Amino acid sequence: MITPIEIRRQVFRKSLRGYDPDEVRGFLNSLSEEWEQQQSAYRALKEAHDRMEANYNSLKEVEQMLHKTLLQAEQSSKNTMENARQKAELKLREADGKARELVRRGIDERNRVEGEIAELNDRREEILLQLTLFLKSQLDRLKSFERKDLPAALLTEKPMRDSAKEALDNLFGAKNTEDDDPNGHVGGSFFDDIVNEL
Repeated sequence: MITPIEIRRQVFRKSLRGYDPDEVRGFLNSLSEEWEQQQSAYRALKEAHDRMEANYNSLKEVEQMLHKTLLQAEQSSKNTMENARQKAELKLREADGKARELVRRGIDERNRVEGEIAELNDRREEILLQLTLFLKSQLDRLKSFERKDLPAALLTEKPMRDSAKEALDNLFGAKNTEDDDPNGHVGGSFFDDIVNEL
């Protein structure tokens, strides 16, 4: 590439009908100055281009880093969301299992209580039936005593006393225990009085 100094120092051979040396020299000086300005502008543009290219490369690296960071953040976010979803599903399953267990226990407890209530109702009906039968039989006997249809010997007969005691024992589920009366009667003097009255 030709330089401005080479343009200034350029020497042409003289000829008989050649150009005016001063005019040629002046033109070469002008051309040299113009060429120098063009080279300065070119250098400035090249420096600017180099700076812009360096900035571009730097920005490209930043863009790649940001893109990579964004992908990592997106992946991390997906992983976090997936972990949170799995934990939530696990807790929901655990809560559902506990709720089902509580419901099952509640149903079992309800069934148990309903069974006990049914047993108590059956026992109550049985007691009421036995009590009704016992009182009816005693009322019939009382009417018989009022009519004096029965001989006096029947009032003291041991089988009658035993049958009355057995009816009372059956009625109230009495059993002989250490806490029972020494005579074998349960429930205190009330039952004893009833049996003794027979």
